[in-house]
Amino acid sequence: MLVRDGFRILQTRVELPLEYDDLHPEVQTELLICYLFINDRRSIEGIACLGLDRRRIVAALLKQGIVEDRRHGRVNTVPEGTSSSEVRKKIA
Repeated sequence: MLVRDGFRILQTRVELPLEYDDLHPEVQTELLICYLFINDRRSIEGIACLGLDRRRIVAALLKQGIVEDRRHGRVNTVPEGTSSSEVRKKIA
């Protein structure tokens, strides 16, 4: 079990979609946050240094199913049987 910044990590790699430039800017930011956290192994504080709010960072990691949601025993926000890449396609 991998843990970083107090969160259990559920994914070990984030792939940015080929159509990344065509995505809504909010989705681009979420995916970039996930990429930096997982692929570049940056801490939440390290990402926050780029001018992003810590709450927004954690929300993006939870929304994309990157980390476990510790509130009220929720495992993550991605529906069972759905990969986070499928969720990203629905958002776009």
